[in-house]
Amino acid sequence: MTEPMTSLAPDLTFDIRALPKVSLHDHLDGGLRPATIIELAEAVGHQLPSTDPVALGQWFRDSADSGSLVRYLETFDHTIAVMQTRDGLSRVAQEFVEDLADDGVVYGEVRWAPEQHLTGGLSLDEVVEAVQEGLDAGVEAVAARGRTIQVGQLITAMRHADRGQEIAELAVRHRERGAVGFD
Repeated sequence: MTEPMTSLAPDLTFDIRALPKVSLHDHLDGGLRPATIIELAEAVGHQLPSTDPVALGQWFRDSADSGSLVRYLETFDHTIAVMQTRDGLSRVAQEFVEDLADDGVVYGEVRWAPEQHLTGGLSLDEVVEAVQEGLDAGVEAVAARGRTIQVGQLITAMRHADRGQEIAELAVRHRERGAVGFD
């Protein structure tokens, strides 16, 4: 009597989200939940292509996959518009961490440009602090679910704005409170 042969084929039934991952250079303003965008846009009076979360999510996917840089960049007009208040920035950052953790990320570096979030009257330091509050709240929410994640900010200067020195100094000021790099 022979033993049944064991399959050497890989088991493809596992959930890839269960594997621990590192997320680097992930854009804070590029990963908002459609429902959050809709709620925050309503609060600040910003017009969106759709107020239906499913349709808005599809609009973002279609724009990203359109092959048009102009159309792709238009998506950031909407996300950045709803990230101009302390509450908006903090909420987006918290949800960002929760979404990373749901994807199995254990270490993340979130890239964003503070200078793009000043039209609501906040200072550079205030926007960095608001994002850090959200990141911290996200880490706590993830810990409450029994998981661990570490997240830091990559403070980015926009080339066309010519504020590189000022933004680098901002990153240095916040190096002990969440800033892990400057771009």
